[in-house]
Amino acid sequence: MKKIMRLFVVSCSLYTIHYTLFTAAANAAEWDVEDPLYFARARDLALTGGLRLGDSILGADLRAAYGVNDLFVIGGNVKLQYDFDRDRKYDGFSHIGVDVMYRMSEGPIIADAFMGVKFSGNAEPAFSDTIYMTGFRIGHQWSWVTLAGLLKTSWIFDEAHGMAWINLVPEAYFKLGEGWRIGTWFDFQKATSPHFDEETIGFKLVRQYGRTQYVGFVSYGFEQQDWRVGGRVNIVF
Repeated sequence: MKKIMRLFVVSCSLYTIHYTLFTAAANAAEWDVEDPLYFARARDLALTGGLRLGDSILGADLRAAYGVNDLFVIGGNVKLQYDFDRDRKYDGFSHIGVDVMYRMSEGPIIADAFMGVKFSGNAEPAFSDTIYMTGFRIGHQWSWVTLAGLLKTSWIFDEAHGMAWINLVPEAYFKLGEGWRIGTWFDFQKATSPHFDEETIGFKLVRQYGRTQYVGFVSYGFEQQDWRVGGRVNIVF
């Protein structure tokens, strides 16, 4: 009888440990804002704040995304910047944007559609008009890696400065365990104005503690030969 009781206690303990570890891993995945296929759960609020430096410009970004239900996420973002190049003076308000995302598929292949609009400020005279954008993202999540691709198109409807461009972004995101992740992506941008063509490669390092993530990243634009570095914090409420 004592042996049976010991086996019962050991079995319960192993089950508790397994359930705890599995639940912790599942929750970490649900709160992994940096995953390229992240989709806020119903009534979850994800906040992201960060700084980036590139082309002598220091930018500050703040983004919020709210899970309305299992199908829709609404979001908004704002960006301010300071230009260290006094000959340009691209200081102040860069843009404010709103967007919505719809989950099209939750099967082995995850697919989302999104659309949004950005209202540009005077800090970026090259984009001094309202910018409309729409696109899709698709990919698959494994326990150790997420592979995804994003296709986005953007337009400015203006008789004098109207233009359009397309972004194709493949991304690989590796989950190393113990809360560590690394990601890499390539952003191919083609515009109706060749001056805005760009190819950018980027890397990021992520450390996750429950609902909070600390992120450092670096990217390089080949056309402009421009490095960008920065960091951000993600919190899910």
